[in-house]
Amino acid sequence: MINHDLIEELAELLNVDSEESGSLLNAFFSGMVTALLAGRKLSVKGLGSFSVLHVPLKKQSDASGTTYTPPCNRLKYDSRLSGADDTARIVAMWSLMTPGEVKPIVRAFAKVFSQAFKQQREITINGFGRFSKDQGAYGFLPERSLEEILNRDYQNLEDVVLPLNDKSQDRKESKPYRYAIPLALLFVLSLMAAYFYYGSPEARVSIPAPVYQEKKLKPVVHQDQVIIQKPPAEAVPSKELSASSVADSLVLEKEEFTIVLETFRMEQTALKEIGRLRSEKIPAYVWSGALNGQKYFRLMTGKFSTRDGAKEYLKGMPKKIAGGAYIQQVLKKGVFHGAKGL
Repeated sequence: MINHDLIEELAELLNVDSEESGSLLNAFFSGMVTALLAGRKLSVKGLGSFSVLHVPLKKQSDASGTTYTPPCNRLKYDSRLSGADDTARIVAMWSLMTPGEVKPIVRAFAKVFSQAFKQQREITINGFGRFSKDQGAYGFLPERSLEEILNRDYQNLEDVVLPLNDKSQDRKESKPYRYAIPLALLFVLSLMAAYFYYGSPEARVSIPAPVYQEKKLKPVVHQDQVIIQKPPAEAVPSKELSASSVADSLVLEKEEFTIVLETFRMEQTALKEIGRLRSEKIPAYVWSGALNGQKYFRLMTGKFSTRDGAKEYLKGMPKKIAGGAYIQQVLKKGVFHGAKGL
């Protein structure tokens, strides 16, 4: 959970209750994770700068042989701002507020974060990490779950060790191992080819659904106070729609629901995945978008009038497809296309 004093301070500045304040903070930090995955770097006033550092494939040789360490992504933190402050952009991304409505919330975030940082208080945020003082320096330690998300494409890769030939062995004894190194090299090259084709950070990225998206907070500004209006209860239409159509386009009305299966950075990769999904009788469509100037392509399926209807359909999908899927509500009417439309 987020530290209680941080929630109370933000609630006082925005003139809202603790529940709304906690939801705002949770949504903001979820937006930071999304921005990191899509843009790979961001700056937040009062907290510092965060960026994703890609560590390429590493080769190391010693007396026992050669070790190949797979690539990985690491989160780099700097207490200083690097570039423009991204707080307003992150808030606007999940709240759908106008720039004028975002300003009071941005000022409140900056004040709360700056005070906590100046006082070097420990701030623990589930799913993101912990700000604390370690060995005399106040810094940030990412949570393991965040590191797993950043390295989702590499989680099944392990170190490969190629042992050196022992020349002291009898030639007859070493003969069965004559082809060990060529075969091992072929295996490493296969791993590298799979990495560059499927696992490149330029090819695919998973973007989690923002935690706070459904609340659609709409603040009303009165002088220096901000009052957060709570939306009315969601209407539940009686008829559910399925994703059985195989047409090349899908029309989604405002406030309907769909299922986002995967997210890619490259259009060609999305097209290939559409073909694979449709071969398994899953009608997929492309929902393109952009974040911080970086385009991405989400693959989605289904048209549902309620979230419960989408949940039921998701339960019946194959686990290998539904494993990373999530339900998304449509904020405005749109027409989405399959392979032909692209």
